[in-house]
Amino acid sequence: MARKTDGEKIDELEKLVAMIIERLDNVRGEMAHRVPLAVVEERVNELKRSIEETSRRQSALVPPIVGAVVGATVSAIVTFLLVRL
Repeated sequence: MARKTDGEKIDELEKLVAMIIERLDNVRGEMAHRVPLAVVEERVNELKRSIEETSRRQSALVPPIVGAVVGATVSAIVTFLLVRL
């Protein structure tokens, strides 16, 4: 069996390198489409977290406000009744 000459080895390497470069270009093209999608998904997740946090803050404000309104109403009724009696 004859060994490959240096020229044949170089030709084979050139073909392999060209094939690898083509595959890398394809992967880069696919990744270019996926990266913006990942960025959009991350921003959507940030918005969801922001909405949840805002909702929690608003729900934390409601009980004290209701308590203040009820307390003021009860206080006004008691004061009204004490003045009447």
